[in-house]
Amino acid sequence: MSGRLLENRVILITGATGALGSVAARAAADAGATVVLLGRKVRRLEALYDALKARGAAEPALYPLDLAGAGEDDYAELAATLQRELGGLHGLIHAAAELGHLAPLAQVEAVRWQRQLQVNLTAPFLLTRAVLELMRASGGGRVIFVGDSAVAEGKPFWGGYGIAKLGLASLAALFNAEAGSFGLHAEVYTPGPMRSPVRLCAYPGEELDCLPSPDTHAEPLLRLLAPATPR
Repeated sequence: MSGRLLENRVILITGATGALGSVAARAAADAGATVVLLGRKVRRLEALYDALKARGAAEPALYPLDLAGAGEDDYAELAATLQRELGGLHGLIHAAAELGHLAPLAQVEAVRWQRQLQVNLTAPFLLTRAVLELMRASGGGRVIFVGDSAVAEGKPFWGGYGIAKLGLASLAALFNAEAGSFGLHAEVYTPGPMRSPVRLCAYPGEELDCLPSPDTHAEPLLRLLAPATPR
C-alpha cells in the first residue's frame, strides 16, 4: 500500500485518543492525511497532536467536543469550521464509544440508556449528516462506523450500547442508498476483540495482554479510507 495513500485528504476521527481512534489517527497521518482529532479531553488531544507532529505528520487539527452533550448546532459549527479552515472533508471514522456497565434492562437507568444511544448511534448520525455536503463537494468520501463483535441481536446485558452498535449497519446502508450517488461510501468496521478500555470494562477479568493490539487495525482502516481511484 502506498505510503502517501491519503495525501491532500482531510480525515476526521472521533474518539481520536481512544485505543482504535489513536491507531487510525497515526495511520492516516503517516499516509499523508491532514487529521482532525475530535475528543472530550483537551490534554489527551494535545498529547496525540504532539505525537503525530513528532512523526513528521502534516499539521493535525484539534476539535474538543463531548458527543454526549452535542446537538445539531454543534455539528453544523464543526462542518463550517472544516470548510473554512481545511477546505473540505474526505473521510470520517466514528471511533468514539460509550459502554458503561453491562446490566439487565430492568436495571438500566434512563439517563444511561439515553447516553449510550446518544454517543454510539445518534452522534454518528448527526455528525455524518452535517458533513454530507462537504463530502459531496470533495467528490464523495468514506464514512466508517465502528461495530463490536461482542454484541448480537437479543444478547443479554448489553443494553443501549448493544442496540446502538447493531443499528449502525442499518444507518450505513441508509447513507449509502441516499448519498452513494455522489460517491459517498459508508460501512461498519468490526475489529473484533482487542486491548482497549471498552473491552476491559466489558470483561474485567480478562487478560488484556492475550488480546490483539489495536495496531493490527491500522492497515484495514487505511484500505477503507482510500479513495476509489488512487491519486
